[in-house]
Amino acid sequence: MWQCPLCASPLSVQTNQPWRCDNGHSFDVAKQGYVNLLPVQFKKSLQPGDDKAMVQAREAFLNAGFYDPLIQAIGADIRTHRGDNTVRSIYDAGCGEGYYLRQLSALLDDPQIVYQGNDIAKNAVIRAAKQAQQHQLTQHQYVVASSFHLPLQSNQIDVLLQIFAPIDSAEALRVLNTGGLWYQVVPNQSHLQEFKAHLYDTVTPHAPQALPDIALVRELDVAFTLTLTSIQKSQLFTMTPYAHSANAIKRALCIDDPSAVTIDFKIFVYQLTAEQE
Repeated sequence: MWQCPLCASPLSVQTNQPWRCDNGHSFDVAKQGYVNLLPVQFKKSLQPGDDKAMVQAREAFLNAGFYDPLIQAIGADIRTHRGDNTVRSIYDAGCGEGYYLRQLSALLDDPQIVYQGNDIAKNAVIRAAKQAQQHQLTQHQYVVASSFHLPLQSNQIDVLLQIFAPIDSAEALRVLNTGGLWYQVVPNQSHLQEFKAHLYDTVTPHAPQALPDIALVRELDVAFTLTLTSIQKSQLFTMTPYAHSANAIKRALCIDDPSAVTIDFKIFVYQLTAEQE
């Protein structure tokens, strides 16, 4: 199902052996189990993607279970609308440290499902691969790759996750099987409104819009509040784009505010129809 990022030929995958295509391109398997499929010409910086501080903060926050309602909603929807025997591949484009795939793996509890993901941040993929090894999740595979050039052959994926990560929509549709589901998770109107009240003079609610020209089959809303310690708020803040734009004073206001934090997600669920292929 993997394809060479250089020539788009199928990659031959063998356990503990380099991945190779018929044109002689070869990609080593790292000791952690991941494969780097991000050619240098696809990089816009030396270390693209999230930095180590963001990766560490997100890993700690997510592993504490604070976003479990999100993945539980997705898992329930997969079961309801695809059935227990029709999903064999779940792919996370922009997988980060692999949290959402690990949680889905536990929720669906089906050893026949293969879980795979990519992220442009190498340090995140290393963490995803390490945790898969630690939990003996042999059906998981992670690669360093761009979601604008997915290293996948066409029509391979039953369920595609896109959680707060950019992706090329044409690529998303290319890799889905007919009838495949695409879960696009974005901030909803009230998401992190307490942070925004400290960061901006005028708070503008998020206004999520579904993608045009793609079959939208349903929308799901997941909203709740979290009472967090200052350490947990710091982790949450560091996960967000605000960490790169807010000054120290505004950051401290967000972290030291004792108020509960509003979490508000919009999930757009698209489905690839035969007409779209």
